[in-house]
Amino acid sequence: MAEIKTPIPKREILERALFYESQYRNAILSNAISYYDVNLSKDIIETEILYKNSKGEFYSTLELIGMTSPCSFSLFIEKWAKNMVTPINLEKYPFFKDVRQHLIRLFNEGKREYQVDYWITSKTGKKIFLNQIFLLTTNEFGEICALSIVKDHTEQKSKEENLHKKELEQYAYYDPVTHGYNYIKFKSKLKTINKPGSIISLDIHSFKIINSICGIIKGDEVIRYIWKNLQEIFDFENGDLAGHINADHFIIFVPTFDQDVIIRKLKNMTLSLSIASSELSVPNLIPYYGIAKWEPNKKIELAYSESVAAKHNAKELKNINYNFFDEEDNNKLIIEKQIIDSFEDALSKKEFKIWYQPKFNPLNGKLIGAEALVRWEKADGTICSPSLFIPIFEKEGLIRKFDEYIFRNVCTQQRNWQNQHKLIVPISINLSRISLYFSDIVNTYKKISEEIGIDKSLLPIEITESAAVTNNEIKQITNDFYKAGFKLQMDDFGSGYSSLASLNSMHFDTLKIDKSLIDYIGNFGGDRLLEHTILLAKELGMHVTAEGVEKDTQVAFLKHIGCDSIQGFFYSKPLQKDKFELLLDTNKDVFNTSYDFLSEHITAFKNSMLKLPLYSFIINITENTYYEPSGNCDFMNETEIFDEKFDKAVVKLAENFILPEYKQAYLNFLDRKKIMESYSGMPETRIIEYKRKYNNKITDMRLIAHIFKVKDSDSLWMYETVSFQ
Repeated sequence: MAEIKTPIPKREILERALFYESQYRNAILSNAISYYDVNLSKDIIETEILYKNSKGEFYSTLELIGMTSPCSFSLFIEKWAKNMVTPINLEKYPFFKDVRQHLIRLFNEGKREYQVDYWITSKTGKKIFLNQIFLLTTNEFGEICALSIVKDHTEQKSKEENLHKKELEQYAYYDPVTHGYNYIKFKSKLKTINKPGSIISLDIHSFKIINSICGIIKGDEVIRYIWKNLQEIFDFENGDLAGHINADHFIIFVPTFDQDVIIRKLKNMTLSLSIASSELSVPNLIPYYGIAKWEPNKKIELAYSESVAAKHNAKELKNINYNFFDEEDNNKLIIEKQIIDSFEDALSKKEFKIWYQPKFNPLNGKLIGAEALVRWEKADGTICSPSLFIPIFEKEGLIRKFDEYIFRNVCTQQRNWQNQHKLIVPISINLSRISLYFSDIVNTYKKISEEIGIDKSLLPIEITESAAVTNNEIKQITNDFYKAGFKLQMDDFGSGYSSLASLNSMHFDTLKIDKSLIDYIGNFGGDRLLEHTILLAKELGMHVTAEGVEKDTQVAFLKHIGCDSIQGFFYSKPLQKDKFELLLDTNKDVFNTSYDFLSEHITAFKNSMLKLPLYSFIINITENTYYEPSGNCDFMNETEIFDEKFDKAVVKLAENFILPEYKQAYLNFLDRKKIMESYSGMPETRIIEYKRKYNNKITDMRLIAHIFKVKDSDSLWMYETVSFQ
């Protein structure tokens, strides 16, 4: 039989509900230093408001601000804010200006709680951080009411601020990679030590290559490894000190002038780093050190600058990797300061002169362009070498203004020659690696060229290979220059860490091969390296320029392997403006802005070849048409392509004769649209090697495409030859 439950009387239910409500109210008020009930609908507080201090003593809040109970809630809040809340919080929380209406609006939106934190000043002058909560509800008459609960969160806020302060200090004074001292903390700590001693600067030879080859994560691992070794070699507990400045640059202090003691520590450090290659799987870590004296009355920055100057000299020494700052170094600093101080004056007096290094087509010896070089010709007649002042301008942040000055001058000169109806050839301008870090560099150069009114294709921008490889933003920069209409040239290729693969994703039109590779011509390995470098560049659709060419044997070899242009003493040394103008005038009659007769191009190209091709033909790329096919008849009978348009013939050849693994590269190489878009405006040669079926046999082939324009025609032409490898 089911158990019959006796109903609970209503009185007992109400009493139980009141008990639980009382318990809940006591719980939420347990840590409160003040609380009160307010009828928001009537805008009234009917009860006294008490405030409990840290000693447990109660004070009348109303009396404190000159009010009595009952009182207006709005007026109470207004006086409370005016008398107690700090001004900065009044600005931060406009809530205090219309609190009643704000709370009623929240309730009508369905919200039942509002919380605000702010600082007040107690009657004793103590700053207190309050947390005030309004719990919103209605009474039995449907009027909107609130329970205000005020709690003291000063201790909690203090802990948070201390933690935040420590975080800021960690950020400001400690290096994020090593977690040790940064330069700012190092200087602060050294001032505290206040003892004379030696400042040592340290960096690693070719550290950027580690970042390029091994990646930034591995580079950071190397930095931490160096820091760990510094802690082991130097005695931080007894006065030695170190800090990480940036990249691979460290600063060290030892409280001694004893060179033997310092050298011993540096040798131990060098030995310790020598095993990093095997432990971290990175290239050898070769450190360089510069040492300068420091005393408490000397600026730390000056001593560090002296140590850096000494370190640069150490890199020129053969048997040791350290150098102590001396009078000669001091003289260099004086010269450096003089250069910096006279920079603006030199700009205003136009002491920086543009010289021109001509570029020639090796097939016919004609002028096709030049590179803008700079000489500082001072008022007293002395000439300052760029190798001296350019690094200083880069270090001191002057290089951007200098680069823009040179660019503007080249634009202006090109415009003047244009107005004088002289021959106009592209004049390339070097862009410093430092200038690449300015996000507005492309827009700046674009505005200058448009303001002066010169075609951007006549102003190629040269960027060094090392800058292109090590700067992660270079791809975007090259894209922006390309979209703006500039041509880009990769300068000094082969002088450092070379990567043709990286160029594939960038818009470089020209590859400039450094003299260090040209000097190896005649050496079997050097010849093969150049041949394949140019071949790869051609497959990427790039014009190739050889720098520093001085011998006829070098010219003959470069001509044979398809180098498009040559600059160097063989043809001409750098020329001042007047002499370069004479060269422009000399070439004007035989050179028509890169247009020439078709027969001249074909003849010159044939003469440059060491053996006759298997077959050849002339193609009008613009009109998509073949002309004058010649050579092996078996090939023509086999392919049967010459009744078709050029682009269709290319596809037919690729589909039926080219081996699958070479097909896409072949199609890309002979893509009409890509050829027309990538054409630089100057005669150029492109090469591709591939395998194809010939007489039912797999054969290694080489296709050489000579691309050019001719006089009195807007068409783009290509003379194509194919031969066995």
